[in-house]
Amino acid sequence: MTIDGIWTSEVYGPFGWENHGVLVLERGRILGGGNRHYSFGQYRQSGETMEATLKVEYFGPPRTMFGEANEEFELEIEGAIKDGVIEGSIRRPDKPQFDLQMRMTRRMDVPTL
Repeated sequence: MTIDGIWTSEVYGPFGWENHGVLVLERGRILGGGNRHYSFGQYRQSGETMEATLKVEYFGPPRTMFGEANEEFELEIEGAIKDGVIEGSIRRPDKPQFDLQMRMTRRMDVPTL
């Protein structure tokens, strides 16, 4: 099963699961964004696991994540795929002590235009 598709992303924070935006996964490329940021990078799927590297850039006020508010940073994602959900963690390679729980939920296939 390929994970190409449109996914919503959530991060577990101090107030529980928080919506973090939408991600489009297609042929190894990942693109996404939310109300104040956009992101882009690459992903790899191996069986029932996925890994991704993303660059995140804020166009609105940066959100305090990983202990500071930066306008740009890189993320690594690792997760297990099961029943249309990817559960795992996100981390900044430069701040490995701040792993956060994340989950992605598949919403639809990538439409052909």
